[in-house]
Amino acid sequence: VTFFPTQAMDLYGFSTYLVTTDSMVPVIPVNSYIVVKEVDPNELEVGDIITFYSHKDVNLDGKDNDVLTHYVADIQPYEGDDHSIKTHAIGKDEVSEWDHWTLHDEDIIGKYAYTIPILGFLVAFLQSWYGIAVVVINIVVIVAIVMLFDKEKKKAETEKSVPSAPESEKQKEEK
Repeated sequence: VTFFPTQAMDLYGFSTYLVTTDSMVPVIPVNSYIVVKEVDPNELEVGDIITFYSHKDVNLDGKDNDVLTHYVADIQPYEGDDHSIKTHAIGKDEVSEWDHWTLHDEDIIGKYAYTIPILGFLVAFLQSWYGIAVVVINIVVIVAIVMLFDKEKKKAETEKSVPSAPESEKQKEEK
């Protein structure tokens, strides 16, 4: 999950993603925010961590083309300058079953650069209905408080700026 991933990659050479599964634990904890940098597929090596389009509905959300982050398990030449890339989820030094899809250069989004663990929790919270409700309620409360203080401030300024009425003859005599 990220905001404008292709535009960020095109403009800055990196993009960010929220990791929502445990497929890369312990290297990348669940709800971590990761930074992925642009990479030339010719520079990839077995053991690198990459982010890519799977062209499958891996998350079972009804949408194909899920974005995943896994280890590179194997790279082979494929039709000219293209590559056939296999991936897997478990640590690079561990033996694991390879993913059932084959990637090509155009599927690669980038290479994993680093993790921002706490930011992922915040982003996940803000993207949830509960997080959105909390933000909206806080904005409404802050605006109401500002308006109330502004109204009280204007009222106090108005009271100070209104000159008092001249004393009547009767008030002068009483003094």
